[in-house]
Amino acid sequence: MYKLKEILIKETWNNFIIESTFEFYSFLQSWEWWDFQELSWKKITRYWIYGNLNLIWVMMVIKVNALRWSYYFIPHWPLIIWDFFKIFWCIIDDLKVLALLDWMNFIRFNSALKNTIENKNNFKKLKFINAPMHEHAEDTHLLNLNLSEEELLNNIKKKDRYYINRAVKEGVKIEIGNSIEHINKLIFMHQKHAKRINWKRQYSAFWEDFIRNLYNVFWNNISTISASYNWNSESILMTIKFWKTCVYYIAASDIKNPKFSPNYLCQFEAIKKAKNDWCSIYNFWWVSPDDNKKHPIAWVSQFKRKFSWYDYSLLHAQDLVLSHKYYINWIIETCRRIKRWYYYKKPE
Repeated sequence: MYKLKEILIKETWNNFIIESTFEFYSFLQSWEWWDFQELSWKKITRYWIYGNLNLIWVMMVIKVNALRWSYYFIPHWPLIIWDFFKIFWCIIDDLKVLALLDWMNFIRFNSALKNTIENKNNFKKLKFINAPMHEHAEDTHLLNLNLSEEELLNNIKKKDRYYINRAVKEGVKIEIGNSIEHINKLIFMHQKHAKRINWKRQYSAFWEDFIRNLYNVFWNNISTISASYNWNSESILMTIKFWKTCVYYIAASDIKNPKFSPNYLCQFEAIKKAKNDWCSIYNFWWVSPDDNKKHPIAWVSQFKRKFSWYDYSLLHAQDLVLSHKYYINWIIETCRRIKRWYYYKKPE
């Protein structure tokens, strides 16, 4: 019989993820992400399960307390090394009891499982329903870094490769570092970028404290890459590394020279940096589920996919209803999703 227990040892947690062979993982599953959540005044609990003296499950739970409802949020979790739903079935009742004791109205899983009909049906058997809104990236774009730099460049279409080569010839300056000045530049450009295009409902800026807390927690595994021309910063981005996966997480641009857009060179330098840091996967993070230009992030998704390789789709967030108050949340989030034009990829 499997039972949930709280885990308090950072090395045990991170080593479990590093030493296992999960198909999809990111910094969201690291111990540091939850240190970050605590800096944001979130209440979290880390759980584990042992089977035959071996660690077989880890999961973190965020307690979200909103004005009208409260819920457990499990982002890109749980991670189970075998028989996912067999073990999940054994502990879901324990999790429900804990949630009810904390007066939660529902439990939301934004799992790291692939978007398949089988996985969807297994959640359905446990009485989960589709969440009205996502909370983390579900459709992502991944780049295999186990190639040479020349191969990575040649895999980009010729017309897009031109921007990279032209930027180099024009003398676009690349800067990599996490100095205070560089971080302040990222925050300034990111917020300015958001204000400039927010009328399209495509972009919401992260708070300044959010970004600074990321640097405080992930300092050794976070990189800032910027591109400037004629002393003007035109592109900047942040990546976060966990083990052998590097995630392109925050970016901003103010392009003055579209003929050799520094965005392309800046992104390619970030990919090269990840490769030099011994990563095997570069995760472009959130992309639209298809090529529909009406999707709110279609414009940036098109840019990310220009760097080749493949999309990876996670199962849409699943909710377990514990109280009738959930349906107030369902109505509000559904209206929000429709207003923002979001839709999700169906399981395959």
